[in-house]
Amino acid sequence: MTETKAEIWDLYDARGEKTGETMIRGEEIPRGRYHIGVHIWPINERGEFLIQRRAQTVQWKPGIWAVTGGSALTGEDPLTAAQRELREELGYDAEAGELQRIACLRRTNSFCNVFAVYLDKQPEDFVLQKEEVSAVRWCSSRRLRQMVSEGLMYNYGDAYYRMLFAYTQKQGRPEEEWR
Repeated sequence: MTETKAEIWDLYDARGEKTGETMIRGEEIPRGRYHIGVHIWPINERGEFLIQRRAQTVQWKPGIWAVTGGSALTGEDPLTAAQRELREELGYDAEAGELQRIACLRRTNSFCNVFAVYLDKQPEDFVLQKEEVSAVRWCSSRRLRQMVSEGLMYNYGDAYYRMLFAYTQKQGRPEEEWR
């Protein structure tokens, strides 16, 4: 039997300052405390986004399409966590300079750091972490919006998607408005 190691997270206050407190993933996050989350959006030369289908065996949102991401482990900064998540979930080793931080959003109980990485790989070129990811695909913004409205893609919120698409437009990538 394989023993799984508990994930330990550092906790932060509302200003994003480390409190010196930690918690184990799965525990309730104390009121007024936050952890560090990361979202990584691979984007290809056509301006399409790589999304991943969550494995049927994961606890949160099994089978739904979502962004690559996770939470920072104790001692990790957002960039290091993003690199680790890309490596674990997609088998891609990103250099620090490849990842561009788009935003840091304070959510209900996390600071969500959103990154972009420009890649031109085929879905079959990725090495998926089978325990968490069952499939990947490139998706246009139009198809992404449709998948959100159909409940196939996790809905991170209209403002989140507007921010993501505005970033790609600013980078000269072909994207449309989120409506």
